[in-house]
Amino acid sequence: MKPDPHLTKSRYLDGLRCEKKLWLGWHERLPREEPPPFSVLDVGSRIGRGARNLFPGGVLVGEEAWDHESALATTQALLAGDAPALFEAAFEFENVRIRVDVLERLGESWGLREVKSSTSANEDAGHFDDVAVQLYVLEGVGLDVTSVEIIHVNNQYERGEGEVAWSEMLVRQDLTREARDRLAEVRKKLPELFSVLNESVVPEVGTSKKRCNKPYRCERIDTCMKENPDDWVGLLYRIRAKSLDGFLARGIHSISDIPDDFELPKSQSRVVEAVKTRVPWISEDLGAALKGFGPPAYYMDFETMLSGIPAFRETRPFETVPFQWSLHFVEADGTLSHQEYLASGDTDPRRPFAEKLIEAVARKDVPVVVYNKSFELRVLKGLAERFEDLKEDLEVIMDNVVDLLALVRDHVVHPDFINPKSLTAGTYSIKNVLPALVPHRGYEDLDGVADGMEAARVFTAIAFGAYTGEEAERYRRELLDYCNRDTLAMVEVQDALKALAVGKTTTRA
Repeated sequence: MKPDPHLTKSRYLDGLRCEKKLWLGWHERLPREEPPPFSVLDVGSRIGRGARNLFPGGVLVGEEAWDHESALATTQALLAGDAPALFEAAFEFENVRIRVDVLERLGESWGLREVKSSTSANEDAGHFDDVAVQLYVLEGVGLDVTSVEIIHVNNQYERGEGEVAWSEMLVRQDLTREARDRLAEVRKKLPELFSVLNESVVPEVGTSKKRCNKPYRCERIDTCMKENPDDWVGLLYRIRAKSLDGFLARGIHSISDIPDDFELPKSQSRVVEAVKTRVPWISEDLGAALKGFGPPAYYMDFETMLSGIPAFRETRPFETVPFQWSLHFVEADGTLSHQEYLASGDTDPRRPFAEKLIEAVARKDVPVVVYNKSFELRVLKGLAERFEDLKEDLEVIMDNVVDLLALVRDHVVHPDFINPKSLTAGTYSIKNVLPALVPHRGYEDLDGVADGMEAARVFTAIAFGAYTGEEAERYRRELLDYCNRDTLAMVEVQDALKALAVGKTTTRA
């Protein structure tokens, strides 16, 4: 017989955001998996362990999460001792279980310390509710808690020689008032959430970009999306939450069911027509817009790391550090060539990245095609500011950058841009656009690394020595294959756009 449901602080936060996720988290639990090295969850755990350096002499309650009763007993024994701090202390009150990152002894009272891998206390990320439910439990079991803090990352900290200086990289922010102000809300919400857990069927909660992707992508999103039609109205380009709610209230779930006379912005009305007719909309001036893209032309893509723990000297937490580029070149006659760079991972990659790129972009009089130029220009600008002697050459590249994403977005609406994957990948992401415009081409055949977040994770893990030897070499091959695919995809998308520009039998006014 399954025991009565209990809440944890993570389930409490889930319930505030989505009752469906709360219910599924108890009744249909996902198998527990260890997060891969330097994933978001793993970095959070590493920062949590790093924060323990701020409390010398602190003692860890080492029992696993599933061994709750033993953790409770260990915690009670340590509370009776003289340890200046307890790490992962376990408590339970009114069937709510918590593990406190740091419980600091303050004479006769205690301080609640929650460690976050963000750069500030963030209400949208649930930080205030997180400490509030913990404070509720701690005071419920009789502890005198006189101080509540968030320990978060200082993004102005610059790593020096040797190991990370945790006392400089982490800062403490008082949230005592914010936590106490929410205690009444905790008391109100707990019975409501337990009521959800005790339901016999899963609650109905609609999918939405805001709910399912913020503050992070929900691990249930693919399952929930299967309940929606492939042309779900929530996939309309730049649809607002209010508009989505309006459609659903009218019983309109599919784009194809939107009435022809329904007033929509031009960008969305074109999507509706393309989905209904299965005919792409192509702007009349697509051909003219393509003239600025060559050939001849370079096709350039960067991969960057954005680690919460700086890997290299003179880098900061969450600083964008470029480590890889791919560069295809198409001659005027269509001849295709390719160059690439991938840093070793054992030293700061920024200067060799820039030097090799300048050397590779030998032609100064041809366009450099990218997909979402704001990203590449931001990286190049950062390099130019850091390396004064390379600034002029980098600015030449910057001056030649043209944005294929903007061209596609402004001139093409394809019915196959609308699909369940576009909810998270983005309607006009290269991974969504490529298979729509170039059938049978995509990213599914890539082994391992197949998106930018995974590329960043893998290289960060290599830089920190989590992957070595043959394993590291395998990941390096995957990184090279992935970045190569991104720039080749741009070449193929541009070729497809040229065909659309002259294939007037497939266009609509």
